[in-house]
Amino acid sequence: MAALLLFTACGTGGAAEGDDPELMTVLLDEPGEEVAEWTGGAADFGDHPHRPDGVEIDVSYPVFEGADRFASRLAEQVDREVRDFRGASRDPVRLAVDWEVVGAGSGVLGVRLIRTEEDLHGRRQGYGTYWYDAETGHTAYSTELLADDDALGRLDGIVHEELAGNPDVDPEGLHPVMRTYDSMGFNSDGDLLVEFDDGHLSPVVVGHPPSSEPGRIVAVVPSEEAAPLLSDLGERAREASTAEEPVLAVDPPGAVPESLPTAPGVVAAGDPDLDCEAPGTECVALTYDDGPAEGTAALLDLLAEEEVSATFFLNGDPALTRPGVLRRAYAEGHEIASHNDLHEHMTEYFDDRELPAQVAAVSAMVRRQTGQDVELFRPPFGDTSGPVIEEIGRQGMAQVLWNLDSEDWTGLSPEEIVDGVMDDVEPGSVVLMHDTLAPTLAAAPRLIERLREEGYEFATVSQVVGDPEPGESYPAAGVTVPEYW
Repeated sequence: MAALLLFTACGTGGAAEGDDPELMTVLLDEPGEEVAEWTGGAADFGDHPHRPDGVEIDVSYPVFEGADRFASRLAEQVDREVRDFRGASRDPVRLAVDWEVVGAGSGVLGVRLIRTEEDLHGRRQGYGTYWYDAETGHTAYSTELLADDDALGRLDGIVHEELAGNPDVDPEGLHPVMRTYDSMGFNSDGDLLVEFDDGHLSPVVVGHPPSSEPGRIVAVVPSEEAAPLLSDLGERAREASTAEEPVLAVDPPGAVPESLPTAPGVVAAGDPDLDCEAPGTECVALTYDDGPAEGTAALLDLLAEEEVSATFFLNGDPALTRPGVLRRAYAEGHEIASHNDLHEHMTEYFDDRELPAQVAAVSAMVRRQTGQDVELFRPPFGDTSGPVIEEIGRQGMAQVLWNLDSEDWTGLSPEEIVDGVMDDVEPGSVVLMHDTLAPTLAAAPRLIERLREEGYEFATVSQVVGDPEPGESYPAAGVTVPEYW
């Protein structure tokens, strides 16, 4: 059973021990007179779609007087951490989530969650810092310390410069997305600290997740350089982090806003001005399966140059191996979707007990890297069934097949791929291709050129089929139509 613990002893640590410029201030790291603690274990997360046996869960978060809404949001985040660890890890062993108060004052509370996990690939830590605005009752992601997406982009440039030349950092993996910049706070001097999970920025290791051995990577942005980037909340969070007397209890919020702006680093897929249902608009969705792969970065270069949006259906091992490419595709406005964990016939290789793990894996991996909830799922080979679609829907996704097969997987040349697609394309086509194949990558420039010559607009799958519903299958005229339909 979960326990809500309240202790009478209360201690505040003040600035980080030793005033290390790379450490956030820590005002409290255990329950006290004004701060309770919620603790929980595996049994408290029984509603997850995938619950591997024997995994130890030991998690906690603080509960502040007057900040019930903050506690609810921290509970949601911890729940997500448990769910994603269960789904994304190979042979998960143990997950612990601990907490520190890193800001308390000026109507702001800051909590840093420290995630320690162990699985087949070893032990690593991750970090997430959340900021509560007592005036509105809003719990903000770290990127909301910044004024807007432009400020996040400028910060990303500063961090690139600071980490340039670091052999433990792959600059190609650093992108201005919410989950990359999910732990930011302030040191005792008021400098902005940006910290990255173990292995989050590590170079690619072919066939293996990037190494976590470098541990925590941190960039320190001097206060005078950070100041122009901060939002009002960010300015108050800095004051709260350097306060001599932390204020741990707050008043309940007054009027709560009905809606809030999108947090910096949350990227919408596709061209927001494109309406595929508008008269005279002819849309086509280019989709790529089985990646990310070695050639995906070059494809992304082309798509960026041509201002083309695509949809990528990812498998588990490639997503674990090249998370930086995944983040880049998301950051550049492409739609990220699941192609199952293993690239096997789902109706032949997995029984009903194995389906939850297979369906959950890529969704959890993508959410960990981007913060995005995956909404589309394409079974390998289009091999589906009633139980497969039911499980896809139970996990909040729609099934997406295709209605135009490029047949690139049959060994066609680039010219044959282009000609085959152009022979059969029509408005609303969802084109099946694979970014793992060299001829497909070679065909891409000419295919984009010819489709443009024919007046086609490039859209995501969701834009082409129109707001797909979980548990349903699209497009209606897919080439793979199971007998039970």
